[in-house]
Amino acid sequence: MARLDSTPPNIIPKLLGNLIERLTFSMENNRTIARENDAKKDSKLDARYTNKELVVIKKNQENIISQYANFLAVRTSGKGNQLDLETTDGKLIKFGSLTAPPTASGNMGEIAEGVFAAALASRFITRSTAPTNPERVKQILSGMSVAKFGKNSKATYIGSAPNEGISGMDRIELSVVLKNNNMNFLTNPSNFPALQPYMFAAIQYADRQVVRNWVNTIYTNKRIDTVKVMADGISDSLSTKIDIKVEITNDQGRLKEVDINVSLKIDDTALFGQVSGGEFISVSQFFNTAFQENMSAEQTQFERKKGDMGKEKIRYIYEQAYLKLKSKLRQNAQNTKNLIGAGIREFATRDNAGVVDEENNSVQLIDLDRGEATIFDFKNVAAKIANYDYDVKYTESTSGMPTITIEETETNKKLVQFRSMYQNKESKRTGMKYLYFRNYVEKGEFLKELIGTSALDNNVTSS
Repeated sequence: MARLDSTPPNIIPKLLGNLIERLTFSMENNRTIARENDAKKDSKLDARYTNKELVVIKKNQENIISQYANFLAVRTSGKGNQLDLETTDGKLIKFGSLTAPPTASGNMGEIAEGVFAAALASRFITRSTAPTNPERVKQILSGMSVAKFGKNSKATYIGSAPNEGISGMDRIELSVVLKNNNMNFLTNPSNFPALQPYMFAAIQYADRQVVRNWVNTIYTNKRIDTVKVMADGISDSLSTKIDIKVEITNDQGRLKEVDINVSLKIDDTALFGQVSGGEFISVSQFFNTAFQENMSAEQTQFERKKGDMGKEKIRYIYEQAYLKLKSKLRQNAQNTKNLIGAGIREFATRDNAGVVDEENNSVQLIDLDRGEATIFDFKNVAAKIANYDYDVKYTESTSGMPTITIEETETNKKLVQFRSMYQNKESKRTGMKYLYFRNYVEKGEFLKELIGTSALDNNVTSS
């Protein structure tokens, strides 16, 4: 086992629910909870602190536990580890000395989709005058009915909201489809403290004008409407998809998608596009999308490379792509910037960020991070990129894997980077061994500044 203060910060949200359950059980039932000594860390403590490795937590310290969860929400778990808990024998322990419990299984990115949808449903239920807060989101999550949905789970919640000038109520329907383990995590109240930063961030978006406009429209239109908020956490992420969407009945009573379409990421995820596949075709498609170089002239040499399990292949093709991109920028910088911008938009469109959906509505990539929501708009990225100059760099990691980085010349801030990994696979059908490449495009700080907007900026209106 390991101490809490030795556990990687990205793991703690998955164990926080179990930790709170154990602390609560110790306080309420006078039962022991495990902690661990650390000679170096303990040497800085005085006689007020116990060295017992089984302790009972004194009652009425829920506020300390909440403080720890709040520190975790803003990614300052180090401060949380320094909080003191009092034991029933009058001694103190550091929060970080507790033994880390097992983690609950689940994908936090997919779980956050359920949180985001619940925040939107809460906004439609409370209308635009009443505040949306984490407690209302928790009420919805706790009140969802969960049933089997094929091999997965589907949770539903039905709410109602008043109308202006008529007695009938609008019907608000929430549906969330997730893998079973993700649904178990989402609906377990013990995990709500770990989800609270995503609740705060989702509420920021739910309070935006684009949502409030629709809320006000159905409140004042003198008819009874149905609103469906849908979160899909199981669709194939390699195809274009919308994670959360909203439908509202039109004047014929038919459900119609509105311009609240979201592709969700969490924790400042850099990745926004990828191309995967066997051998040369994946890298060819990747660089053809990135800046219109299919690398066909390099295919023969690529195929001849036999080195360390495909590493030589990927190093060769990335170095050649780097040289081509550098040459393009030198010969015709403006055209190349347009190609890069078009590539970024194409990656975003194909791989979950989206520019428009089938109804020609805007699809927004939203990142929930540290209790804040950032919206990334890829529609005009090429025009924004064209106003700056860029350098291209080629580097290799300590393991020899290559990365191509495009940086803005004045600030040296990263626009995007392209990188790869590979796997040795074997065909289940034929038994033949082959290489499988995954090529990633990731946004850098400069691209975030160009196209990112805080959800707190409400200068957005619905169509």
